Amino acid sequence: MRKQYTVEDRGRLIAEVRATGEPVKKVAERLGISVSSAYLWMKDAPTSAPRFAKLVRLPSAAPAEFAVQVGAATIRVATGFDAELLRSVVAALDNDSR
Repeated sequence: MRKQYTVEDRGRLIAEVRATGEPVKKVAERLGISVSSAYLWMKDAPTSAPRFAKLVRLPSAAPAEFAVQVGAATIRVATGFDAELLRSVVAALDNDSR
């Protein structure tokens, strides 16, 4: 009979892999979780950061400005920006580019 894992088991494994940067296999073995389940959980876990966003330099930008490029979109960011709004916009653009 297969072992039944809890939502807490899954959350603990994902959090520990992300926090420590250790290999999935090593964390799974330490927590007593099957390696195959651990890899599936990591694959299915939502990412906290977009995969296709990158910072780019703007040639004519003021020193306090930068840009974030997500796919074909470029977002100009200046001093005083709303970080949560930027995260939401980048996440939405990233989801559209998949």
